[in-house]
Amino acid sequence: MSTSAFYTGKMSGSQALSESELKEIKKDIFLFADKVNEGLLFAMFIFGIFIAFFYDTWLVAFAVGSLCLAAYYISKKMLPESDIYQYVLSGVSAIFAAQFIYQMHGMAEMHFWVFICSTILIIYQNWKLQIPLIAIVVVHHASFAYLQFVGYKEIYFTQLDYMDLTTFIFHGVLAACVCAVAAYWSHIIYKRTVQDAENLKLQLLLKTELQEKNEELTASEEELRASQEELMASQEELTQINENLNDLVKERTLTIIDQNKKFVHHAFINAHKVRSPLARIQGLVNLLSYETHRLSDDALEIHRLLKASSIELDDILHEVKVNLDAAEYKGLPEDPFSDDLVKQA
Repeated sequence: MSTSAFYTGKMSGSQALSESELKEIKKDIFLFADKVNEGLLFAMFIFGIFIAFFYDTWLVAFAVGSLCLAAYYISKKMLPESDIYQYVLSGVSAIFAAQFIYQMHGMAEMHFWVFICSTILIIYQNWKLQIPLIAIVVVHHASFAYLQFVGYKEIYFTQLDYMDLTTFIFHGVLAACVCAVAAYWSHIIYKRTVQDAENLKLQLLLKTELQEKNEELTASEEELRASQEELMASQEELTQINENLNDLVKERTLTIIDQNKKFVHHAFINAHKVRSPLARIQGLVNLLSYETHRLSDDALEIHRLLKASSIELDDILHEVKVNLDAAEYKGLPEDPFSDDLVKQA
């Protein structure tokens, strides 16, 4: 549901009140309204007894008042699940007003009881309750005004000697207007009550959704926190691996440096220390070349092979020297295992 719908009170099907919810709302309204109106009924009964002192209308006060109370409580007792007793209450209120008018011999102020009862009925938030009240009032006013007008002495509607038709019409219309206003406000208040209940229901739904979202967010935060912890553990593991790798690389580097030192030493021996004996062999071979006329055929063949081998060995050492020079091993120290060589590696 949108925010605008919330503030305008336009509820969707999921937020609209069900019949059972409306029934519960009315039940709460009726409980309060019954207390108020029942208190008013007893007050009106006591008031009828009070004004009986003025014109000795005790019979009317007790008889009519008791019948009115009995009608209300019997209807409520016999039909507890119905709102019929409220309509009976509306009619009883009008009868009490008529009783007071009669007891006070048509005192104008007794007509105000109609307005009081009409206003109190608003508490039920049911505009239809104004109908029995105004209907009985109209019938009572019309009949009693006519009877008083034609000369019945024991009928009292007004303290005036004569009420013309215009005055009577104004009187009735104004009374009807009061009841109409009360009916209008009963309807408006009921609509607002329902709207408030729908808004409250929506707020509860939103609160529930918010709690669910908060729970989901909390779960997501916990998952994120767990993922962060796993990531931190992975980072620590990776750091440890990197440290181990650095140590391994360092170890391998030292191994390679050691191997290079051995290689350099071997190459140095081949390139330098072997050349001295080779040079002596070549010198001897050259000296023998001057004595070849004294040598036998076998000795000449040995001399030839020895010379060829020395030349071949000389070529190999020369090639080794060229390779060493190409690898920038020129000027190698006497000790191939010196720290300078390790630093170069």
